[in-house]
Amino acid sequence: MLGSWGQYSSVRGACGLLVAAALLVSSVPTMAAGVSEVPAAAASASVTVAAALPASVRTTANLNLRTGPSTGYRILATIPKGTTVKVLSRASNGWYKVSYAGRTGWVSNHYVTAVASSSPGALPASVRTTANLNLRTGPSTGYRILATIPKGTTVKVFDRASNGWYKVSYAGRTGWVSNAYVTTGSGTSTPTAPSTPRSTGPNRTSRVVLTFDDCPRTLSAFTAAIDYAASHNMGLVIAPTGNCLSSFKARYGVDLAARARAKGQWVINHSVSHPDLRPLSCSAAAAQLGGTGVHTNFGRPPYGAVDASVVCAYDRVGMAIWTWSRDTLDWSTKSKATTVARASAARAGDTVLMHMQWQGFAPDSLRQIKANLAGRGLGVCRAYRGADGAGAVLRTPVLLPSSLPC
Repeated sequence: MLGSWGQYSSVRGACGLLVAAALLVSSVPTMAAGVSEVPAAAASASVTVAAALPASVRTTANLNLRTGPSTGYRILATIPKGTTVKVLSRASNGWYKVSYAGRTGWVSNHYVTAVASSSPGALPASVRTTANLNLRTGPSTGYRILATIPKGTTVKVFDRASNGWYKVSYAGRTGWVSNAYVTTGSGTSTPTAPSTPRSTGPNRTSRVVLTFDDCPRTLSAFTAAIDYAASHNMGLVIAPTGNCLSSFKARYGVDLAARARAKGQWVINHSVSHPDLRPLSCSAAAAQLGGTGVHTNFGRPPYGAVDASVVCAYDRVGMAIWTWSRDTLDWSTKSKATTVARASAARAGDTVLMHMQWQGFAPDSLRQIKANLAGRGLGVCRAYRGADGAGAVLRTPVLLPSSLPC
C-alpha cells in the first residue's frame, strides 16, 4: 500500500496481487473447454449486416469473443456465462458483433438470448458514460480527442453515426463518443457484485492464492515477478492503486494491469490513492473505486478497512470486496525469509496478503513459497489457461469469474 505505513498497525493491511484487465488474444482458433460455440461448419459464412438488431444480448454459456463471425477466427476473450453485451451488428450466419470489456468482436448467436430490441430511428435525449470516455472530433478513434468525460456523466445527444457513435455536448464542447461506453438507461441501476466470501473471494478451490497490493518498486521488478509466475504456472492476484497505474503509464508508457493480464494473472481494484475509505461518504468512497483505478468486479479496500459506508460504495459500483485470510505483514517485517515462511504456512484455500514493493514479490520468493506449499501437499492458484486449465497461458478477462479456475 502506498502512503503512511504506520496505519497498518491499527488496521491489518489489505492489498492483493490481482491483475485482471481484459482479454487475451489466442493465436490458435481452438475452443477452450467449457466454452460454447456453433460447429465449425459455419466458418465460411459471408458477412452482411441485418436490419433488425437487439440492443444487447446475454450469454447463456461461457462464450468465445472472436475476430470474425465463425469459429475459424482467432479468440479475443472468453465472455462469462450470464454477461450482457451491447450488439453492434449481425452477420448473415446469425453471429453478433458485440462490445465486451473494451474489445469488439463476434459471438455465436446459438449461445445468447436477446435482452432488448433496439429502435434505430429513436435517438435518446441523453446518455450516461459507463467509463471515463474520450470526446472526439469525429465518430471513431481516429479523430482527435477534445476532452475526457468522467464516468457517470450524463450528456445531451444530438445525433448518431452509422457506426453507433453519438454526437454529444459536454462542458461547452460538441463532439463524438463511442456507443460502447454509454447507457441510455436512467442510471439508477448498477452492476451486481459477485457473491463470494469476503476473505477468500472467488477462490473456491483448495489451492492457495498469492495476492500482492499497491505498487512495484520498478518496472523490471514487476516484469520479472509476472514473467516468472506465468512461466511456472502460478496465477497471482495483483491489486495496484490507480496512482500506481498512472505513474507507470506516465513514466514508461506501460499499463501494469494489461501486462499482468497478458501473462495469465488476475487484477483487482485497490482504490485510486489508497485512503482509509471508512471516514468517507458512500459517494466519495465510490469515487475512489473508479477514476484511474482498476475497473473490474472485485476490489480490496485499503488496509482491509470495511464499515457500512465502504460496503455501500462497493455495492454502488458493482464490485465485490476481497480481503485476505492470511497476512504476512511483509510491510512490517521487511524480511524475505520471514515473509516466505509466513506465506508458506498458508492453509488450503487461503488468500495470502503481500505487497509488490516488498520481498515476497520476486522470482526467488515465489519459487520458495510454491515449493514449500507443495512440500505440504498444497498447490498455488495456476496461471489462466481458459476454463479447462489446459493449453497455453491466456490473457485473463477484466471481470473475474465468480469461481477462479485455479
